[in-house]
Amino acid sequence: MSVSKNNFLDFIAVEIEGFYGVIIPDNTEEYQISYTLFTSFLTIFQKKLYVYFLSGKTINYQIHYFIFNFKII
Repeated sequence: MSVSKNNFLDFIAVEIEGFYGVIIPDNTEEYQISYTLFTSFLTIFQKKLYVYFLSGKTINYQIHYFIFNFKII
């Protein structure tokens, strides 16, 4: 079964929507958009979703965790 590159890139956006409930905009001019998925009391702990775009299509995403605004590796 052959899958074109455009269909594969659409699968990434659908995966983000399914797992995290975030609707990704189509054909955006941005390179990166971040979404806060979780914030604890007084923003001590945060979970953020970073979505990366190329030519308006979603190409990658990453989850980062922060404690006191310092990224945990």
